Amino acid sequence: MCVELTQANRNGSKIELITCFKLGNVYSNALDISALEHILYNNGIVKNFPKLHSKMYIFDDEKAIITSGNLTTGGLVKNFEYGILLWERSIIDEVVSDFNSLKKNDRTGNITRPILETAKDILHKIPKPKNAIPTIDIESPETFLDTLDNSQNAILNTLSGWTLAVFECTNLIPKQIFTLSDINSFEEHLGGVYPENKHIKEKIRQQLQKLRDLGLIEFLGSGKYKKLWN
Repeated sequence: MCVELTQANRNGSKIELITCFKLGNVYSNALDISALEHILYNNGIVKNFPKLHSKMYIFDDEKAIITSGNLTTGGLVKNFEYGILLWERSIIDEVVSDFNSLKKNDRTGNITRPILETAKDILHKIPKPKNAIPTIDIESPETFLDTLDNSQNAILNTLSGWTLAVFECTNLIPKQIFTLSDINSFEEHLGGVYPENKHIKEKIRQQLQKLRDLGLIEFLGSGKYKKLWN
């Protein structure tokens, strides 16, 4: 459906998408990573807000559709969905303001081509179940699966440098939901690995953001994080 959207974009407007990007959703075919690539290849912008559930489409800041339908063939063509078309200026301004606020939210990550390439590399290394399950189109990926099973080796064999080091530390935390204090407890260890770096805590937070952008960590707010792998 993203291909049709870019083809119909005759006035050259930039397409901006905020979605729920988690590797578990991609692995289960609930999210099409090629659609995100298509938007980026056409100079669009893709961002990740893991708690996103709303379906909102804005056109040139002039009109908007608020609907139950996902940006899929099922959501927009095959299924019985319900929505409303808006064009009243005061309402549109509020909708656009909400969208822009979400783009700038601290929990919103930026999806880039390198991020998607790394994500595909990780997913390619995760073994498929021996008894393959038929692919099923899932219309609500955010409620289906958000964690990857049997993925640690694939992630470890793909990441490198600081990102790998911080991932290894988070992997040692026994809890699925951890705090900034939990990961900062590895400051001395990481300082020994990278003795030339004098800003270890800042580097840790930077790499947590990268792991978030990769769909491997969810920011829960108030200094809490959720690991999206098992």
